[in-house]
Amino acid sequence: MNMLLSFIVYAIIISSLSMVFHFLMSHSQHSHDLKPFEWELFTVQLHRELKDATDIQVKDEQISFKNKLGEIVTVQQYKNLIRRQVNGKGHEIYLFRVKDIELNKIEDGIKIKVFSNFGKDYEHIFRIFKDLKV
Repeated sequence: MNMLLSFIVYAIIISSLSMVFHFLMSHSQHSHDLKPFEWELFTVQLHRELKDATDIQVKDEQISFKNKLGEIVTVQQYKNLIRRQVNGKGHEIYLFRVKDIELNKIEDGIKIKVFSNFGKDYEHIFRIFKDLKV
C-alpha cells in the first residue's frame, strides 16, 4: 500500500514538473535577443517625438517628420538595428538586435511591427491626430 501511494505521489510530482518546465521554456528570453523593456523604451521615446511632430511621413520602411525645431528626423532600420537621424546626420541607436521592421499607415496613426533576431515580434500602434502622409 505504501509503495502504491509513493508511486502516485511520484507520478504527480513528475507530471507537474513537466508542465512547469514547459511553461518556463516557452516564456524564457534568449539572452542575446531584444528585451521587452528595450521595446517599451523605444515606443515611449518615439511616441514623445511623434506627439510634437509635424509633416509625418511613412515610406520605404522609415518614419520621417519635423520636430519642434524644424529639423527633419528620420527613424529607420539600419542593418540589425533601428536608428534615428536628424537632417540626415548622426546615428542615434533606438533598438539593437532587429531582424526586420514593418511600418504601415493606418487610420489615425502608424502601426509598427519589429521582428527580433530570434524571431520574436513586437507590435505597437502610434495614434496621431495631425497630418499623416504616405
